[in-house]
Amino acid sequence: MRSVTWTGAPILDACAIQARHGHLLVLTADGALTGINVEAGTVACLCTVELHELTAAHDGSHFGAPAHRLHASLDGQYAAVVTDHGRHGTVVDLGSGTVTMRLDGGNYHEDTVPFSACFARFEERNVFIHRSDWNRLDVADPATGRSLTDRHIAPWSSTSGRPEHYLDYFHGRLRLSPKGTRLFDDGWVWQPVAIPRVWSVQDWLGSNPWESEDGASIVELIYRDDWTIPACWINEQHLALWGLADWDEEEFSEAGQGPGVRIIDVTQDKRSPGERWPMEVHAGGVLELFSDGTRLYAATPTGTTVWDIASRTQLAELPGFTARLLHPARNSLVAFGAGQIAELAVP
Repeated sequence: MRSVTWTGAPILDACAIQARHGHLLVLTADGALTGINVEAGTVACLCTVELHELTAAHDGSHFGAPAHRLHASLDGQYAAVVTDHGRHGTVVDLGSGTVTMRLDGGNYHEDTVPFSACFARFEERNVFIHRSDWNRLDVADPATGRSLTDRHIAPWSSTSGRPEHYLDYFHGRLRLSPKGTRLFDDGWVWQPVAIPRVWSVQDWLGSNPWESEDGASIVELIYRDDWTIPACWINEQHLALWGLADWDEEEFSEAGQGPGVRIIDVTQDKRSPGERWPMEVHAGGVLELFSDGTRLYAATPTGTTVWDIASRTQLAELPGFTARLLHPARNSLVAFGAGQIAELAVP
């Protein structure tokens, strides 16, 4: 276990990087972006961004309060500070401190979802995936903001009906697969009902700019009541989603909910019930899931449990250590709060 005591402005968020300025990138309440070398305990002040004002959610707090969220390219070259359950964000070059993109995800029920955003690698360069409207994702060069998925989709018309490629879907939280070949989108459609989807990043950027709307690689995983549910990739083929309930088409609701994960093969070309894995968890529920390919980590308000995927058995419990992220390059779990960071190496 390594720990760093933070004495600056409160930490708002952190993400994994592997760069000369450290192993973690941290966003603080004063808008500062700081690299932290966890082993040496050193910090490197990189730049400061202006934080957008957080406004109260339209319906109170059902979908979650607005919050600043940090995303970064793994090489530590670029960062994005966005507003979950809000509409704005900023992309910055961490080397120069230059703002390269101003983000606007639109103002149509933006309070219902985290701001869709993540960095990826394509053809040996960084790209940035982001929501540009409630039902549209774009991919951009983070150095310039130039769109890599330029396309035209006509607006919905009451006279001509649904135009070609029009997507009636609210994009949600994005999760890139470990090797970056597929993208998971935890979004929803009116009823409302959650329909998490997966599609090919290679097809999207390599051949079809409309892949995220109606491409051949899209797989709708399941139907469920809620979105922004704990989920993680296990490998390029399998996802773990929290919750065991089945969807009742006749009642249009979930039935048989219980604690555990559903492991889904995303290469199937239609909705699959997946493989259910019941788990015992402590009161407070699961906040997040992580996987290194062989183990599953379930973070709760009181700690983190470690599970072996092959045998479906619990291996360990880490009381008081609530993991907030899994560092892929260091194979470690990281917990952090307003004034403390702790890293735990895993075997």
